[in-house]
Amino acid sequence: MVKKILITGVSGLVGGILIEHLLKNPNYDIYGIDKHIGLSIRYQIENIQTSKEQQPILPSKEKFYICDITDRDKLLHIIVDNQINIIIHLAAVLEMETVDKINRVNCDENEPYSLLAKNIKPLQSLKKITINDSPIPNRKDPLREAYSISKIYGEALARQYSLAPTNKVKFVSARLGTINTIDDMEYYSFNWVIKSIYCSYRDLCQFIDRVLENQSRLKNFQIYFVLSNNDYCWVDMDNGREDLNYMPQDGARWN
Repeated sequence: MVKKILITGVSGLVGGILIEHLLKNPNYDIYGIDKHIGLSIRYQIENIQTSKEQQPILPSKEKFYICDITDRDKLLHIIVDNQINIIIHLAAVLEMETVDKINRVNCDENEPYSLLAKNIKPLQSLKKITINDSPIPNRKDPLREAYSISKIYGEALARQYSLAPTNKVKFVSARLGTINTIDDMEYYSFNWVIKSIYCSYRDLCQFIDRVLENQSRLKNFQIYFVLSNNDYCWVDMDNGREDLNYMPQDGARWN
């Protein structure tokens, strides 16, 4: 059975990586939404010299929708009309925005879960993948602090839904390592912070594949750290190996 997958925030860096990868698999029918058709603001800021000539990697026109994640009615129609049964939720407001906007979009309106549930049929097995950056609170920067808190809130919201007696949706929260616009560890060879939490495009895509391939084994809610096989990795990725057979192929070395 072909899996119908909706990716929110699809014009961003991670969205583009996953679109390019998942479109190669005939078992997946990929849809995407974003509030614009251009490159994400973050990508443009980090690639000032080249972003003017680039375009995001998007699904076909009939499977891409311009939709603000806060527009619940439109989002519901997209999910129901296309019979979406998997959401990879990437849409978020970054730390460069105001605290009020971060809270409104990432917290108050960060709720595709209830809309997805409305599309559930009694015997339909639904999965939800949430891609979140690792929360790194920074009290010296209120915007980064608000952004980090919003990520933690998103996980708590997913956990709350997973505990509901009537819940039929499974939630996977992926705490990603550092994924940059340049997918080359040698480029960051002198940055020890990035080297310890680096995640290559290939390892990111492998993790998503493992989740999609092992749906029957998923718990109602689970958190996974998604990094490459780095020296001095300081997070515990054992549950990813045990539950999903996630075995990162790349890694940053310190010698």
